[in-house]
Amino acid sequence: MQLQNKKEIRSLSLLFALTYMVGYMTRVNYGAVIAEMVSDTGLERRVLALALTGSFVTYGLGQIVSGLCGDRFSPKKLVTAGLAATTLMNGLIVFCTDPYQMLVVWSINGFAQAFLWPPMVRLMTAQLSMEDYDRVVVRVSWGSSVGTIFVYLASPLMISFAGWRGVFSASAVCGAAMILVWNIFCRDVKAEPKQRMSGKSESAGL
Repeated sequence: MQLQNKKEIRSLSLLFALTYMVGYMTRVNYGAVIAEMVSDTGLERRVLALALTGSFVTYGLGQIVSGLCGDRFSPKKLVTAGLAATTLMNGLIVFCTDPYQMLVVWSINGFAQAFLWPPMVRLMTAQLSMEDYDRVVVRVSWGSSVGTIFVYLASPLMISFAGWRGVFSASAVCGAAMILVWNIFCRDVKAEPKQRMSGKSESAGL
């Protein structure tokens, strides 16, 4: 059922933007603190950067799987699963002492991140007219920029208090809070065939 009330559309836009912002906070934080990780652990940057490469690869693979799941499962639950997994990985990496442990954890995180944007697009296409969708999808995609800027501004302060592990811990707390907010306020829709997606691009949030 498409939303007509402007207040409801604005609320949906805000919820999705916040969700996407938190998603990016739990995604780009590794790159934001890698210099501090090098300094603290004594490991080479190229070794620690393997986790970023792994995340990039699994994110691409996850997009395929997420697209397939989107035709079969509730998009609201898929976003919940993605948030839960990325929150868990942000919490687990705090305890990693080996770069290859970090590689595994952050690769899983990359896969989890792929379950955020595509299901949100499905929720928007099901609830918004084409005109409203075109406006809202741009606003929601701003969440990625805001999340990235926030992480890079807040990380130095967090590092000064709790080290690089504190950045991941704070991101995990934000992720857990977002899961609660998402499940309280997000309206679910049934999984729908991809034919309904014609004319509504999924590329804006990649």
